[in-house]
Amino acid sequence: MSEAGTQLRMMQAMAVHSVPEATANSRRPGVRMTLVSLAVLLAGTAFVAPAAAQNQSRPIPETSDDVRRLPIPPVDRSKAPLVVLTGGTLIDGRGGAAIPNAVVVLQGDRIVAAGPARSTPVPAGAARKIDATGLYVLPGLIDLHIHFTQQRGPNMGLYSDSPAAAAIRGSALADQLVTAGITAVRDVGTSDDVALRIKEAVDRGIIRGPRVFWSGRIISSTGGHGDEVTSTATGKQKPALGGETRGYNGPWEWRTAVRSQVRVLVDWIKLGAPADREELVAAIDEAHSLGVPVAIDSYGKYTDWAIEAGVDTLEHPLLMSDQAVPLMKKHGTAFVPTIGAFDNLLEGGYPTAGIPTGGFYHTHSRRFVIDQGDHLKRVTEAHRAGVPIGVGTDIPFENEWRYPDAYFRELDYLHQAGMSNADVLASATRVGARIMKMGDKLGTIEPGKIADLLVVGANPLESLKNLREVRYVIADGKVVVDGRE
Repeated sequence: MSEAGTQLRMMQAMAVHSVPEATANSRRPGVRMTLVSLAVLLAGTAFVAPAAAQNQSRPIPETSDDVRRLPIPPVDRSKAPLVVLTGGTLIDGRGGAAIPNAVVVLQGDRIVAAGPARSTPVPAGAARKIDATGLYVLPGLIDLHIHFTQQRGPNMGLYSDSPAAAAIRGSALADQLVTAGITAVRDVGTSDDVALRIKEAVDRGIIRGPRVFWSGRIISSTGGHGDEVTSTATGKQKPALGGETRGYNGPWEWRTAVRSQVRVLVDWIKLGAPADREELVAAIDEAHSLGVPVAIDSYGKYTDWAIEAGVDTLEHPLLMSDQAVPLMKKHGTAFVPTIGAFDNLLEGGYPTAGIPTGGFYHTHSRRFVIDQGDHLKRVTEAHRAGVPIGVGTDIPFENEWRYPDAYFRELDYLHQAGMSNADVLASATRVGARIMKMGDKLGTIEPGKIADLLVVGANPLESLKNLREVRYVIADGKVVVDGRE
């Protein structure tokens, strides 16, 4: 055996004898890597990384169009029909100046060309040409916080609820969203597998809807948000006191809960507070080790703990500490404020659900005052600090008439918090895509991206209200709203 090989064997033996210490420090980064690195140093070029480790760094040529990035067989789009938009002003979402008299070429579900007409030829044999002269072409909008299992308005108390009923309501909401130009959404808490089945129904062309990313049910401690006996919105006790708990207690139960969610194909993990610091750390670490991002509905000290543990997005500006925004900036946490969800409570409540004006009542996990001025202040603070801000609505009731208005109102709230029209539009497109962990596939109009486009009748950079003037919506390459109709 060579001298290098002998040294490597010695280091391997040292590593075996060091297992108790490495196990005790298994959450300290670099313990095992230190042993391997020392072995490599002593062995010179004799050490070769295992093939599996080498392959992990190689990009997968084609993946599923969701956060899980599952490897899929190569897709041949060369025979897919071409759709061409001409003459419109292109706001491609990349942050540059608008491009007048632009051409955008789509083939199948992908963008193949986008730019000025003088340098972007119109291909022959296009199956569809859309004259967008006088119109504005921009990326499809993104809503980062919805619930497909929301309740609709009148007479809801007369009907029993079920996952099947929720799926029917969710299908109606999906249609409302996509026809308003919202072409991608994140469901951050659903009954059973409702959001997954809506996602599949959209993908299969069974229903019209946006691209769906989902997070399953909220992971919470026993009695925490997501496991209350009383409704968070109304304070009413649930039948049979809510049944057996679905909460989790202790770091390993939280890890198990994450694994169970990943097992049923979630794109995101959603956590609820209150929770122990160790529980939050365990859940976030477990999700990230499996390549799944994490959102949290939190408040107070639990928010700070989650940010320090590496949570990807903070949902809502509830009872934020003065340290929260600096911590978000330090740790790269994104912010989805959902301002309108709380303003609805302060300005009229939800009458059909029996929820009075003023805030949350009778709810253990919401024992604090809702202050809209403070919410806007936190958004302003986060924006000035450079924290990524996304658009989310979180409307729990009466969605048949609150959507899509709730989305455009949310844009207005962000504007009130000091964001420019361009900033808000970026949050609704490019920044939202990055927060979703889909920035390489969504959020801008450029070759290779998914063909999700919105065409409106007036310039949204001049007024965000112009986003309501929908002329065409293209989702996954399909014309969902046709301006000719």
